[in-house]
Amino acid sequence: FGSRLPLAPDFRQASQGFAPPCAAMAVPAALLWECVKKNNSFMRKSTNMPTMSAEPGNLCSVHASKFSGLANSRAVGLSKQTTGRKETVILTLKNPRSSRTFRPKARLMTVGIKKNAKKGTAQLEKKLAEGFYRPDLLPLVKAKYAKIRMSFKKKKATAHSRRAPAAK
Repeated sequence: FGSRLPLAPDFRQASQGFAPPCAAMAVPAALLWECVKKNNSFMRKSTNMPTMSAEPGNLCSVHASKFSGLANSRAVGLSKQTTGRKETVILTLKNPRSSRTFRPKARLMTVGIKKNAKKGTAQLEKKLAEGFYRPDLLPLVKAKYAKIRMSFKKKKATAHSRRAPAAK
């Protein structure tokens, strides 16, 4: 029978948490976009509308490489999160550690943004522009932040009296 080759030569190493050397290499964003731009699970297509995207970290929900949360080395997303009656503004950024790229749950990190207009915009400027993260998206992030803040305001119910005539 001579020399038998084992079926899985790296079986012992694989069971001990050994990662193949190709897993440690980063994939260029342009190559990743070319792979996912035609078809991916986050695309939302409809007639007479631009192709939208539901991926986390996509600021405008538009299927474009500029806004992509999957194929961009610096993804930015802004959303609101409701926990019970409490509403918060959440900024989603790509994790700065390259090792987190291959862990889907840890790929993106979330940061809470203050609801005060001055403090919130200052916090966004600090994260995006002053940190040289994505200064090109700062005007879009500020506009979306203003819209999210407006969505927190509830309409006040006005009580109309049946006796008093309506003022014109």
